Amino acid sequence: MATTLSFENEEIKKMIIGTLGLKDSDLKPKERDKGMLPFDSIIRKGIPYAKVRLVKAALNLTDNEFADYLGISLRTLQRKRDSQEKLSIPEGDRLFRMARIFALAVSVLESEEMARKWLHRAQRGLGGRVPIQVIQTEAGAQEVEDLLEKIEYGVLV
Repeated sequence: MATTLSFENEEIKKMIIGTLGLKDSDLKPKERDKGMLPFDSIIRKGIPYAKVRLVKAALNLTDNEFADYLGISLRTLQRKRDSQEKLSIPEGDRLFRMARIFALAVSVLESEEMARKWLHRAQRGLGGRVPIQVIQTEAGAQEVEDLLEKIEYGVLV
C-alpha cells in the first residue's frame, strides 16, 4: 500500500531532495510535479558518492552497516568513495529508499534526531524489528511507511 504521506506530500519530496544533497534544479522542470518520478531519472543516471555520504551521515550508519544496506561489500563501498564512483541503479534505488523513509520519519516525528532514534529502535508495530533493518527490502519499507502513517494519524500500534 502506497501511503498518502510518502507520495502526495511536497514536504516529503523536499526533504528527500535535501537528504540526497540535491537542488530543485537537479530535477527536470517537466517532471517536478510528477510525484517521485524525477528521482527515477536521478537514480538511473547514477547517484555520485558525495551524495551517498550525506544519507549515511543523516542516518548515523557505520560504513559496515551502510555497505550491508546497499548490498555491497565494505571494500566496494571504499572503492566507490575513493574513486567518487556513482552508484549502480540497484544501489541508488536502495539509497533513495533510505532517504524516502528518513524523510517520512522526520515529517511524522517532527525532528531529524527523533527520526534517527526511531529508525534504530525495535518497534512493536513491526513485531519488535528495527526499522532501519526492515527497510532493506521494499516489502519491509512498505511496512515501515504503514507504521509511520498509523503514528501520524494516531492509530495505536
